[in-house]
Amino acid sequence: MKSPTIRIERGERLYHYLWLKYVTGIDLTQHCARSLHGPYSRDVQQDGPPDLTATLDANRYAIAYYLCGVTTGPYRWEDNPHLAFERAPGYHVEIQVKDLKVTLADARPIPFTDKHIPPDDPNAGDKRFVTCRNWQFAHHLRAAGVVTIPGERPRGLGSGSVPGQMTLM
Repeated sequence: MKSPTIRIERGERLYHYLWLKYVTGIDLTQHCARSLHGPYSRDVQQDGPPDLTATLDANRYAIAYYLCGVTTGPYRWEDNPHLAFERAPGYHVEIQVKDLKVTLADARPIPFTDKHIPPDDPNAGDKRFVTCRNWQFAHHLRAAGVVTIPGERPRGLGSGSVPGQMTLM
């Protein structure tokens, strides 16, 4: 299976953090990036080039990918870009994600909201968790059948693709 590619064209915003993660699992006891297990892409970084294209072939166990940015001042969480996506051979899309123009090839966005957070989750009343879009996506993955595994997961598990990958949309 062909590896997806992402092209990111930055606008004027600067980022305190800008990362892309190969999502291999979830941990709902954590919020922010720790709720999504998997290695970070070495190609996407806050001090990277203004425009970049990366082939996402560094981890064959990725079930999804997550692009996240935390903007610099004036800081407003509403300005932070978030994009979850999955492999989709033959799919191509250009989308605007806050100040980033993103082009996906052989991948498609995964829309998600907070609707999959159960009210009885131990952290459902904690604003740090409920407003965290990484954690919201982790709950989306749980609702799609991904099992919660607390703690760090193995990193650097090789390259290639996973036969029979589940669809997460």
